[in-house]
Amino acid sequence: MRMPFTEFLTNGDLKFVIILYAFLITAIIYFIKKIANKSQQENYNLKMNKLVNWSLFICVFSLLLGLMHSFYFISKAKGIANHLLFGGLSNVIITPVLGISIAMIIKLLTIPLKEKN
Repeated sequence: MRMPFTEFLTNGDLKFVIILYAFLITAIIYFIKKIANKSQQENYNLKMNKLVNWSLFICVFSLLLGLMHSFYFISKAKGIANHLLFGGLSNVIITPVLGISIAMIIKLLTIPLKEKN
């Protein structure tokens, strides 16, 4: 059984998911500007590479914060059932996977455009 794609896109930590989608939208805007103004494409590629780096930082931070919250609530419950533990840990991993996917998409947008002669 696989996780539905829409559930994957919406089940992460909301604050990080919003930030990651904002990065993706910003990168798409930069890509459109890069296509329109090919003389400035290196400048836009640098900006998109910064978005890739920030996406990866957000991934690591969301993973660590999610693990911290999961283990905090496990300790408060004074024990936990396996289905709760694995369900919580799967939700912790969703946001970093989404962030890495978005970072890869942004990285693909930084491929230099070839000018027609």
